[in-house]
Amino acid sequence: MKVYGKVYKVNRKDRIIMVIINNKLTSFHMSNKSMRDFKNYLHKLPYVFLNVDDEKVKNNGMIYYEINYFIKIIVPRLNRSDVYYDLSMIRKGVRSLLNREQKRLFLDLEFTLPNHSKQVPEIIQYGMVVEDENNNTIYEDSSLVRPNRRSSLTPRTLKFLSLEYKDFNNACSYIEFYQLLENWIRDHDVKIIAWGKNDILTLEKSFKINHLKPLDIRNRYMNLMQIMKNYYNQKQEMGLFSTYQELTNSEEVEQSHNAFEDALIMRDIYHIFKNKINEEEN
Repeated sequence: MKVYGKVYKVNRKDRIIMVIINNKLTSFHMSNKSMRDFKNYLHKLPYVFLNVDDEKVKNNGMIYYEINYFIKIIVPRLNRSDVYYDLSMIRKGVRSLLNREQKRLFLDLEFTLPNHSKQVPEIIQYGMVVEDENNNTIYEDSSLVRPNRRSSLTPRTLKFLSLEYKDFNNACSYIEFYQLLENWIRDHDVKIIAWGKNDILTLEKSFKINHLKPLDIRNRYMNLMQIMKNYYNQKQEMGLFSTYQELTNSEEVEQSHNAFEDALIMRDIYHIFKNKINEEEN
């Protein structure tokens, strides 16, 4: 249910805010993430619009409603209101971002699983799907990539990806992968879309490992998982396959950890999500 009122008191230790609603004090409990994100605003004792559970919870002598997510945080002024958070504006921004006409490169990477913290993961497979401004697929490609050190292909890594050493006999070199990505960035100004942050972090590290000039990744990177997580106020990380299954109402299947298959699924998720949020606006 949705509630609205003025914050009266903030208990950071227990992550509780007391809100004045219809001249009564009501307690609300929030997640660690919400407290981290909004604590500076809450101490200004603003008005809050909340989506909360329908039933109260009794815990350690406290009775409160659990906050699902914040809708809006404002402090009214004489001539205007200071808006510190507005979910509707965030969602409007997401729609604008996804509707922007641009070439998009959906990229998925598989990399080695180091045996200890001093080892840096190396890219050993890529899958990419490129589409033009009209959503037409103009390029698809996938390949295994030879790591710098053959020893990086640990039994744990090979087992996870269902691969064997001999599968890398015809793998491309890292420089071939690098030049392919460089071409799409330089000549086509693509937006790079990935699921989560690990692929992009590993990609940035790979430039240093291979002693090559860093490509412009940060300024053109879109973390689709984080965008959807923010839009829907999800508290947990969202899996690629589970998100696809939820959006399509399809049967659960086991993820095969194939970079090209993941890139294709990511593209499908992007367009299903884009169409869905555009319909919500209408």
